[in-house]
Amino acid sequence: MDAGDPFDETTGFRVFVALDGSLASLAALRRAVGEARLRDAHLVAVRVLSGSGALRDLDGCEEDLQRARDTVWTAFEEALGQVPEDLDISAMALRGGAGATLVDLADRADDLIVLGVGDPRPLRRWRARVTARHCVAHAGCPVLAVPLPHHLRALSRTRLRPRDVDRLLPD
Repeated sequence: MDAGDPFDETTGFRVFVALDGSLASLAALRRAVGEARLRDAHLVAVRVLSGSGALRDLDGCEEDLQRARDTVWTAFEEALGQVPEDLDISAMALRGGAGATLVDLADRADDLIVLGVGDPRPLRRWRARVTARHCVAHAGCPVLAVPLPHHLRALSRTRLRPRDVDRLLPD
């Protein structure tokens, strides 16, 4: 799945998607896959853990970062049923603030940041707004905020597992 280095200067377009385990982030992942296909871009799926230091894989236990990278691959299975084989995909787990980390990673004008927004739960909604505002204000590339589909807002309040919802998300 990890194909090439997305930070190599010879790599073309890149699409970054932030994943936090929410239904909104799974909707964003589905949109990011579509955008990566349209742009023939390298897809970088990022899980940002709270903590200090936005430098890749520094600060903290490597086991925690590996578990977080594993959740990124699990998100593909939950959102799409499998990891797309037609895309170059990298999974990253980093420590830091989500907005600042994404802006640091997406440092080219032709990059794209994709974020899920619209979770009805207050804490997740607040975090998503903070992240989205930071990215819009500081990114040197386009930022795409993907709302949670209306029919999934009510489901996100239930105990339904995200992997059971993939059939409800539009392709």
